Amino acid sequence: METIDIAKGLPHRYPFVMVDRITEALYMKRSKGYKNISYNEPWTVGHFPDEPIYPGVLMIETMAQVGGFIFYNGESGAAHKFYLSAVNQIKFLQPVVPGDTFAVEAELVESFHTFHQIKCTASVGDKVVASGMLTLSYSD
Repeated sequence: METIDIAKGLPHRYPFVMVDRITEALYMKRSKGYKNISYNEPWTVGHFPDEPIYPGVLMIETMAQVGGFIFYNGESGAAHKFYLSAVNQIKFLQPVVPGDTFAVEAELVESFHTFHQIKCTASVGDKVVASGMLTLSYSD
C-alpha cells in the first residue's frame, strides 16, 4: 500500500499521521506498517534536546494507527473511523531514536460489537522495542 493510500485508511491528517507505509492490511485479521523516525519531527526539540527519543505516547499512537488498518477493506476502499479506547499492558523495551524504522505488526485478538482488541508488537530491525494490547472502537 503506497503512502497515498494511507489517507484512505486513516481519519488522521498532517501533522498527526504516524505511519509512513502500510505493508499488509488483511481485513479483520492483521496489519503491518512502519514509521521512519526523523530528526525533522517537532518532538525532537523537547524530548530530549541532546538525545532525542521517540516518545512512548507516539509509539502507542503509531501502533494504533497501523492497527486501525485491520478495519480497512481494500476491495471496497471503505475504512471505518476508529478510536483508541484502551491501552493495556504496553511495555517499552528499548529506546527508539531518529534514524530508526519503527515497524509495527498488529493482530486482531477479540471483538465485541464495535470494540476490538489488538495485539501490537513494534520492532527496530530484529529487536522488539514495544508491545502490548490496544482496544480500538469504530463507527461507520
